[in-house]
Amino acid sequence: MAPNPAPLKVLPGNTDRFKEIVLEVQFAMLAFGYYNGELDGKFSPEMRGGLQRLQTDYGLKVTGTITPETLDALKIEAR
Repeated sequence: MAPNPAPLKVLPGNTDRFKEIVLEVQFAMLAFGYYNGELDGKFSPEMRGGLQRLQTDYGLKVTGTITPETLDALKIEAR
């Protein structure tokens, strides 16, 4: 049997890696029409609303946050 993968680490909002992921998500959401703000790596209320719409449309749990399922839907690999 394959071992269970380690749980994903929750990144604080002030780390460089978190900002990189937010920027990737912003870019993908912009491409799919869920975000119209600046590509700045900042998690804004506009981004939260876009994530909620995207999660609703994709049948995901609506959290307004960047979840592993949201990253999968946007084809973004969390590394």
